[in-house]
Amino acid sequence: MTVNLTDRMKAWIEAMGCHLCVATPEGVPFVVLGRYAEVTGNGEVAFALAQDEAKVIAPVLSENPRVAFGVSRQGGIRAAYQFKGTGELLRSGQAFDAVSGRAREEKGIDTAAVLLVRLTELYCTKPGYEAGQRLDGMPPEELDAWERQRWKDVPRKRD
Repeated sequence: MTVNLTDRMKAWIEAMGCHLCVATPEGVPFVVLGRYAEVTGNGEVAFALAQDEAKVIAPVLSENPRVAFGVSRQGGIRAAYQFKGTGELLRSGQAFDAVSGRAREEKGIDTAAVLLVRLTELYCTKPGYEAGQRLDGMPPEELDAWERQRWKDVPRKRD
């Protein structure tokens, strides 16, 4: 199932970067900061990782490909989401070249690997009665309308 992302969600992911979480099969978490994020397709997000960042999660991903992430600086945004999916580390190929090139140009990141996450779940983490509401089952138009009822802010991409 494809997870639909609104334009607002895409803008937050790309403007702020994300905290990426993986866990061992025993449940031990490991978190790295995805400083450069790019929505590469509906339901697919790529993160450019430096060598030290990739080194933290590579062994864990080989045992458990599940990835969860949230937009960084969540205290600064009014509509938080948790995104979950299956991750794959790319170290070469067309997708790696494209994402790593833009990450170097925009953020100066020397990319060792690109974490490609294919989204399978989407949750609202807004405090209150909607916290934990699963949103990935909503059709695109319904999700967009749901979000527009609640928030008007869209971030600008940072240099």
